[in-house]
Amino acid sequence: MLLDQLRINDKYSYDDFEASLKERTVSEPKKKTIKDTVAYSNQTYDFSAINGEVYWEERVLEYVFEIIADTPEELEDKKRKFLAWIMFIQNEDLYDPYITGYHFNATYDSIKVDDSEIEKSTITVTFTAYPYMIANTETLYTIAVAVEEERTVTLINNSVHKIIPKITATAPAVIKKGDSSYSVSAGTFQDESFEFEAGDNVLIITNSGTEKSTLTVTFNTEVM
Repeated sequence: MLLDQLRINDKYSYDDFEASLKERTVSEPKKKTIKDTVAYSNQTYDFSAINGEVYWEERVLEYVFEIIADTPEELEDKKRKFLAWIMFIQNEDLYDPYITGYHFNATYDSIKVDDSEIEKSTITVTFTAYPYMIANTETLYTIAVAVEEERTVTLINNSVHKIIPKITATAPAVIKKGDSSYSVSAGTFQDESFEFEAGDNVLIITNSGTEKSTLTVTFNTEVM
């Protein structure tokens, strides 16, 4: 694998399509701002983080590729194969060669093709992406809880915001987090109401069943 190429859905921009990555622009996402004013008042109220979480617009990614061929016919063939791949990217994991350990979830947005040279095409591709960068490797915790045991554990979410973990249990258990309790059956559990805050998350896990329960907790860290 060469350094100057993207990887998306197990294909590489140069290894598979001979499109060299020449330039890249990775923008920072813009904050979603929700403001309101009150009649007969000079005050403006900002509700952007009313529930304790800041939200962001999609991130814009722009990549400039160069395709070179020996003949115009060969160039056209290479270009069409590349476009048939890149223009159908929809919610795919995009791996930027200059970002280590993280990737984007991106969707094709627009394209500009410069064919001013006979045997070279310069192609500028724009993607919109989920605002956070996603860790390539899952964070994994394994917790074994014996019958009639109550365990208190602290799990760390190194993301910059709340995430929803996935929990797989070998036997039923009850997880208490703050003032809320969640009953987990044998199998996989993932619920939007069960979130990990950024930083430490204290869980009290109770096994009142008849067999040991082993819980596997996984999530991908998300950063700016």
